[in-house]
Amino acid sequence: LMYSGGENSAPFLDIAEPAPRGHVPELAGKKIGERSGGYMLMKPLADTVAELGIDVEYDTRIRRLVVDDEDRVVGVLATTYGKPVTVRAARGVVLATGSFAYDTEMIDRYTPRLSGRPGAAIEEHDGIGIRLAQALGAELAHMDASEVAIFGDPQMMARGILVNGRGQRYVTEDTYPGRIGQATLLQNDNQAFLIIDETSLEEALATESATPFFRFQPKWVAETVAELEAEMGLPAQTLQTTVATYNQHAEHGTDPLLGKKPEWVRPIKGALACFDLRGFTAGFTLGGLRTDLDSRVLHVSGEPIEGLFAAGRCTSGLCAYGYVSGASLGDGSFYGRRAGKAAAAG
Repeated sequence: LMYSGGENSAPFLDIAEPAPRGHVPELAGKKIGERSGGYMLMKPLADTVAELGIDVEYDTRIRRLVVDDEDRVVGVLATTYGKPVTVRAARGVVLATGSFAYDTEMIDRYTPRLSGRPGAAIEEHDGIGIRLAQALGAELAHMDASEVAIFGDPQMMARGILVNGRGQRYVTEDTYPGRIGQATLLQNDNQAFLIIDETSLEEALATESATPFFRFQPKWVAETVAELEAEMGLPAQTLQTTVATYNQHAEHGTDPLLGKKPEWVRPIKGALACFDLRGFTAGFTLGGLRTDLDSRVLHVSGEPIEGLFAAGRCTSGLCAYGYVSGASLGDGSFYGRRAGKAAAAG
């Protein structure tokens, strides 16, 4: 287990006692990007589907929901390898079609801060399930909510300081990177610079949990803060004041401004490096269909739409304006089971 949501960082550690709640999958000989957590989750599920003889239709894309005279969902119109197909649903239809991270029109309408940003999802997240349910009067929730990833090494960020385009710190650097990404894109115009001294940088790169994918050369190096400030093109004294304030308290192992934990707080001294993280964010959407505890899709009237269920990122589930790594697995698995049981009972 790990602190996957930053609950052991400020301000959360002062609100509730931190506890590791995130599961870390372990696979012998695992390599980055190869047979990782997703593989370990899906392999036994796929094997079980095959063993049970369940029919699976590939490259099938939903186009319409079909309702009967009593407005109950009784099937779907779709295409399989481009050819039209119809599917009769005796008990119900479960939508598990993902978010709308790759639908440009929906992004522009609901989460414009993500417009033009890479989607931290697969391209099949086109919002189709949300739009089809909307056509039946489905209620939506938290459509402006999003997760924002930032492509920076947490080991480096925790040991340095992050400043915005004004040379000011704006987030505690040892928090969950998703919070850093949100603060960067949503509150600081996607402007972020990581400043770290030579000693801390070498220490970060030597750690076993450093992320090779996020390793790249700094854009600026300098012997003094004043020199770095000038190289970055910041107004005189802005960065110098930020570093001086940070160092004044870091000498005593404290960070009263943002609350970074003492284990990461140390004065920034000697040769400096600055990593340009402007535009280094990508996001995915968290809003979607409003459902009840049985995963029934709710009409704008508040009543369930008969025969229609949903789970995962096409719904507004556990997450709204915050996220922790792996939470989408909860929305998918827990509410997927609830949807399956409720549909079967129908």
